[in-house]
Amino acid sequence: MSNTVINNQISSLERQRVSIDEQIQLRKKLDREELRAQKKLSMYASVTNIIPDLDNRSTISGPVDIVDRDKRMVEKFELDPTESTPFETCESIWKLINHR
Repeated sequence: MSNTVINNQISSLERQRVSIDEQIQLRKKLDREELRAQKKLSMYASVTNIIPDLDNRSTISGPVDIVDRDKRMVEKFELDPTESTPFETCESIWKLINHR
């Protein structure tokens, strides 16, 4: 093999290594962001007793845990963000939280 062929192979391998390193760093960053989002969602659920339904991205929905003095109930809620402004959607969620 000539020096040029060997140098080209080494350069190619080096580019692949750099690409793999970048992919590993990106994967780690995405994993950290996912963990942060899970912790944030857990905190919101703990504070509000609202657990969103993440399978349906077209609506904002999920169960809301309403604690009454006499009984504990779980109600399902669903809000369509296309039918109201972001402010109105937020107000509806606050009403759910304050209702409990």
